Amino acid sequence: MSAVRQAGIGVLVRTEAFKVASSRWQPVALLAVVVLHVPPMLWSGQEAPAYWEGLRSRSGLFVAYTIMIFGVLVVAQEYRHRTAELSFLAVPGRHRITAAQCVTVAAAGLTMCSALFTAWLAVGVARYGAAGMHLDRPTRVVGAYGVVAVTVCAAGMIGVGLGTILRGSTGALVALGSCAAVEPLTDATRFLGPATSPLGVLAWPTSELEITSLCSALGWGVLALVGALIAVHRDLTS
Repeated sequence: MSAVRQAGIGVLVRTEAFKVASSRWQPVALLAVVVLHVPPMLWSGQEAPAYWEGLRSRSGLFVAYTIMIFGVLVVAQEYRHRTAELSFLAVPGRHRITAAQCVTVAAAGLTMCSALFTAWLAVGVARYGAAGMHLDRPTRVVGAYGVVAVTVCAAGMIGVGLGTILRGSTGALVALGSCAAVEPLTDATRFLGPATSPLGVLAWPTSELEITSLCSALGWGVLALVGALIAVHRDLTS
């Protein structure tokens, strides 16, 4: 029992990754999101500037929302199948389980968006040349990738955090859907709330809202994770 108590984050992350890999549908669903990008990747015919401007959107937008929902479901299944009690008994430091779930979800999102960013970039280089994809200015490429990676990871943190706080997929998904419906109604919340900030970052890469939305997405992710770390100290029966 002492060995289990001393399990580090690395061990817990591998455990969460094993749960995902052993699921019937989760790995297939994540792979399907990536595969669905292939036809437009091969058939899209835009000029180089438009292709470059859409690089972040194509590689990160759908991944961000997929990972947000995935984060909710990874946590919610623990409560749905009532395995959370066993997990928290085996690892009394409950916050470590939440941290491991967050790392696992973020790693899945990072892997997906990295593969898609690289693939979209490679297709662009093949069509428009290295200069057309700004490979002669690598800082621009690294910056574009960094924005995608941070936004996707933040979306995963929002999903894990909200799923942990509400302890179920239904409430968490309804909350996200309600935010998505309400946030666009005012300038004060449009592309700044937990549901629409990733949209503000990735859907319109040249928008002046980009930096503000990026900070909002990251801020909501951190806030959701902090809320989750506080929430896991409640009794499971409460």
